[in-house]
This record gives sequence, structure tokens and C-alpha cells, in this order.
Amino acid sequence: MIILLLTRVNVLVIWLPRLFTMAARATWQKRVAHMMERFTTPSYALGLLGLAMAVIPLNDALIKIMSASISLGQVVAVRALLSLVLVLLVSDGLRAVLNLSAPVFWQFVGRAICLVVAMLLFFVSLGSLPLANVIAIFFVAPMIITLLSVPFLGEQIGVHRLASVSAGMIGVLVIVQPGGAEFQKENLLVIGAAVSYALFQIWTRRLKADGSLSAMVTVQHLCYFVVGALMVLANLIWPVPPTGNATLDFLMRGPVLMSPMDWLFVLICCLSVLFLSVASSNAYRSVEASVIAPFEYTAIPFGAFWGVVIWGEWPTTQAWIGMVLILVGGIYTLYRENIRNVDIASSAPMPAAAASAQQNFDNERQPNNGSG
Repeated sequence: MIILLLTRVNVLVIWLPRLFTMAARATWQKRVAHMMERFTTPSYALGLLGLAMAVIPLNDALIKIMSASISLGQVVAVRALLSLVLVLLVSDGLRAVLNLSAPVFWQFVGRAICLVVAMLLFFVSLGSLPLANVIAIFFVAPMIITLLSVPFLGEQIGVHRLASVSAGMIGVLVIVQPGGAEFQKENLLVIGAAVSYALFQIWTRRLKADGSLSAMVTVQHLCYFVVGALMVLANLIWPVPPTGNATLDFLMRGPVLMSPMDWLFVLICCLSVLFLSVASSNAYRSVEASVIAPFEYTAIPFGAFWGVVIWGEWPTTQAWIGMVLILVGGIYTLYRENIRNVDIASSAPMPAAAASAQQNFDNERQPNNGSG
């Protein structure tokens, strides 16, 4: 009798916390879902997206601050780990990943690697370049997507699309000033980031793989964590002394003990990216894509704003001209894509928009899934 009683007590001790955790998680997910329902009206959806686009350049600014003392791999690994925890708390991402077939899983991994490479190049360039310049150059990605759609998707580029792409490319040249006295080779890293991100979007548009949005986001953060952890391990095995180059030091610096402020910065980065993902996905479900996509370009002036507030980095006249050309070229590219009935979401320059595009693909393919 005593043994039976102890067994029951042991079962209660083990399972009650688990049941409480499961119940709390389910309650939290229901609250998040209920809150999202309130923000599906177009005005609220666009308001949330506008706020997110004001906040997301702050994420880049905080990473630029941390680049002076922490390694890139450490930032990526810690941010990915915290993001994974947040994603798994508010979604069924782990279960969705386990339900993926092997081909679909590796498709998600391949696209995620393209995104990881893009973000690594983007982040490492922040060590040496002004924040506004980095963000502006990266937003040439939709125009690169247009160019890559010719060899990869068999599309044709008309005069209007060619003019918009040319405007954006000229804007990049004005900012980068190749051959000029103020040219910095780190600008090439940002261009590489835009190309890698464009490949990610082309892959998404071409494959249109099965699988849920939560699975895609979870796989992306898993890839971020694995790559970041490998970078930390490499920095431990092959330590490199300071070189005096901010970009190289950010990339090759060994791991350090993070201060409470560093942890706060990383947490803010995680929350800002999660907020952008939620706001963007919500907006694409509630408002026409052609209305939403230009909103994402507001990250360019907000990038300039945070650069001025934090470092006093006033963009040069050439940088302003380049930003305007990229803005005009990018928005006109999206306008032409909309006229041609091309999926605007997959042309948008922010990673969260890629997740929205994947969700659109899932919805399009759902009727076909009934046949297996």
C-alpha cells in the first residue's frame, strides 16, 4: 500500500509540472492567436508593419554596437537559440519539422543556408560601414531577383523592369563609389548578401515546397544556430589576434563572456525579428501585397535615423542620392511585378516577407495535397 501510494505521488510530482507547462503553453498560444485576430483589419495590419519597419533597423544597429566586442558567430548562435525558444513557445514548429518528408526538409535547409549566408554577410559588413548604407544597398535584392528570374525562371525583362533595375543598380554605384577615394571593399559583402538573399527568394519561388510556415521558420533558426555554433568552435580552435579591421575582428574574434547589456541587446534583436515576422505575415494575410511591399522600403530612412541617433552618422549627399534611386527602382520594380501578376511577397526584400511568401505557396498547394 505504501509502495503504491509513493508510486502515485511520484507520478504526480513528475507529470503535474509537465501538464502545467503544456497547459500554460496552450493558453499562451491561444492568447497570441486571439491577439492576432484583433490586428487583421487593414489599418491595424499596416500600422503594425510600419512600427516593425521602424524597429527592425534597431536590430541591425544593436548588432553593429556588439561588433566592437563580441564575435559574429557568438551573436548569431545566441540570437538563434533565443529565437528558437520564442518560436517554439508560440508555435508548433518542432512538430511541423518532424512531420516534414526528407526531400522537403532538405529543401528548407538549402533555402535556409542561402538566407544564413545573406545575413552573415550583412551583419559582418556592419562592423565597418554606416548603418544606412548597408541597409540601402541590401534593398537592391528585389532588383537582383528580377535579373536572376531570367536564367532561373525563364522570365523576360521588359523596358520598364529594366529601367527600374538600372535605377537601383546606379543607386548602389553612387553609394559604393567604386574606384573612388572613399571606396570600402566591405561594400562588396553587402552586395553579396543581397545576391544570396535573392537566390533564397528565387529558390522559394521556383520550388514552392510543401510544409508549414512554422516549419520553415524553425528550420531557418536551427540553421542559424548550427552555423553560429560552428563559427564559435572555429574561433576557439583557431584564435586570431586583433587585426585593426573592424569587419575581420567581428568575424574572427574569439568568444567572450557576454555582459548583461549584451544579453539585453540580443534579446531585443530576437524580439524585433519575431515582431517583424508576425507583423509581416499578418499584413500579407490582411492587405493586398502590392500595398504592403513598398512599406518595407521604409527601413531605409529608418536605418538612416538610427545611424544619426546612435553614432551621428549623417549620410553623405551621394548616399542620399543612392538611397532615393534604390527606393524608386525598388518600388517601381514591385509595381511592375504586380502588373505582371508575379508574387509580390517573394520579391520583397525582408526575410519575414519570404516566410509570408512560403505561406502563400502553402495555401496555393493545399487543394492539390488531397490526392497525396
